Amino acid sequence: MAAAAVQTYTPASYDHRAVDAMADVDVAALRLQELNGFDHMKSCIRDVFMKHDVDKVFGVGLLHRHYDVAPNEKIIELGPVSSPWVVGDDEVITGGAVLPHTWRVFNGELKPTEFKFVPQRELSNVDRPVFPAAFVKELIGVLQETRLDEVLGVSLYEADDPDNETMEVTYGRSSIVIPSTGLIGSKVIGPQGFDAFQAAWTFSKKEGEDVVAHHGICAAKINDGVKALHGICAAKVDDSFTARHGICAAKASEDGINARHGICAAKAAEDGMTARHGICAAKAAEGIKAYHGICAARTAQDGIKARHGICAAKVADERMTARHGICAARLANGHVMKV
Repeated sequence: MAAAAVQTYTPASYDHRAVDAMADVDVAALRLQELNGFDHMKSCIRDVFMKHDVDKVFGVGLLHRHYDVAPNEKIIELGPVSSPWVVGDDEVITGGAVLPHTWRVFNGELKPTEFKFVPQRELSNVDRPVFPAAFVKELIGVLQETRLDEVLGVSLYEADDPDNETMEVTYGRSSIVIPSTGLIGSKVIGPQGFDAFQAAWTFSKKEGEDVVAHHGICAAKINDGVKALHGICAAKVDDSFTARHGICAAKASEDGINARHGICAAKAAEDGMTARHGICAAKAAEGIKAYHGICAARTAQDGIKARHGICAAKVADERMTARHGICAARLANGHVMKV
């Protein structure tokens, strides 16, 4: 008698709200602990994977957000870097395709949350994952019953190199997989020594090795009033600054630096500097405000305001305002140039 065909499940379409609904990594890790998530992974969740023989196809991951994602953006992995790309609903794009590698339960369905870019020349060698319908139905039921459907998701199985422990760090709106310096207990220790949370696991048939931990993701090290709400804050505080998104590796000199988005690696010289978007690596002589883009200009006498694009101009006698594009002009005769 021929074996009965296995019914398969097709995950629902991408919905950015499934990503936006995730918690920050530290909150997600705490919730996993509160719900005894690891115990459930070793028992009822592992049982589902083993029952349907998908332990070498899928693993589980800690659901967490890295940054805000717009409705027309998808988080796509290219090499060791994952970042938001503006792409449509079709998986085929210029040069290759974007294929999902992570899913979560959202509104009772399995929805993709993160993707990987596969070059055209490699597409024929890609093994597309097959979701047995019975596996998905049972897994959704177990995750909802244990209230872990908002904490744990499904990811493609990856066989890690035990001698090459890695970790994921977030810089602005890019997440990068880098080597870690090793494990202490269940804690991943990064290059700067900040704390980390384990974020991916697979299941094993080996006795005494029910659940195998894979990549970890770093969270902030809280020190002297540095508050990290998103990403990693590896900065030191001399006066005070708050890192709300991304990484703030700046030092507060006299007046302090506020890094709200992106990376602020600037120093406050005399009047202070506020970096709200992008990167401000300029020096403040009389004060520079960087609202968007990159301001790498110096103030000579009056100051420069960079609102969009890049202002790399010098001011001789009068002031210059760069609102769009790139201003690389020099004012020597008192005229004002606007680009």
